Amino acid sequence: MAILQSNPHRALFTSALLCATLCLPLLLTGCQKTAANLREDGRLALNRGQTDTALDLTQQAVDIDPGSPWSQYQLGVVYLELDKPLQAQYALEKALALRPDDKEFTPKTLDALAESLYRQDRLPNLLEFLDKQVKTYATTRDYLRQGEYLAKSGDPDAARLAYRKAAYFADTDDPEPYIAIADFYASIGDQPNAVTALHYANYVDPGNRAAAARLRRFDIVPGPTISKAPPKPALLR
Repeated sequence: MAILQSNPHRALFTSALLCATLCLPLLLTGCQKTAANLREDGRLALNRGQTDTALDLTQQAVDIDPGSPWSQYQLGVVYLELDKPLQAQYALEKALALRPDDKEFTPKTLDALAESLYRQDRLPNLLEFLDKQVKTYATTRDYLRQGEYLAKSGDPDAARLAYRKAAYFADTDDPEPYIAIADFYASIGDQPNAVTALHYANYVDPGNRAAAARLRRFDIVPGPTISKAPPKPALLR
């Protein structure tokens, strides 16, 4: 009686063929980058200063997934880097519409949108936009944004009011509004109040690097936080 024996060569061939059949789809799809891959490549290119490459990669990401707010946002940022604020505005408005109430995403999208309007010299539209955001969200970030662009637009009195509101709505341990206020004072040549604002920022957040760096620009070495709060800047009193 004949005895059936397995052929080791045939078994090896069959195993290799099966493996190739299973892996081929993975290999084919692996060659195609996802929108997230392209967006990340675009971000890295932008960080390297390769703006044209960043635009191409980010646009590919948008073409693959136009419903991605992160791709639309990045496209807007790239257009700002290329000094194309109108195109940036369109992309950023899409990003905001896709993700309008995100704690982290929405504020930075609004920041970029404000910059796109400012660069188009559309002051009435910018002021209307800023006013809408403070009425909609009324956060410290919204008032800081409003104060920044009011100051840039040549209205220091209105900027002062916006900064006052930013500090009012800020958390007690948030140094950001006082650092912004210090920058505002410095921009109008008021060094004493700029320094006072930085001291207050350092008081509410001891060792804050941004406040410390600015104090050093005034030849002041930040020391240990004192137990008694320094006076608030005159703008806030």
